[in-house]
Amino acid sequence: MDIRSSQTRERIRSVIGNAICSLLSAGKQVEKNALLAHLKTAEIHAVDGMKKVYGAAIHLVKKSPNLTED
Repeated sequence: MDIRSSQTRERIRSVIGNAICSLLSAGKQVEKNALLAHLKTAEIHAVDGMKKVYGAAIHLVKKSPNLTED
């Protein structure tokens, strides 16, 4: 997957944003481990090319120094 593509970057931002909104809606704090768990669950249920998008999003969250761990 070419994450340099603007369409791919937008999809990655979208799935991360949706995961954050889901956590907040559920009354959970947005922390790295909770975000990763949500993205991994969504990745399992994703179809077609979206699995790669979720995989890229997971990779970005894992290497992000700006998120706190649980």
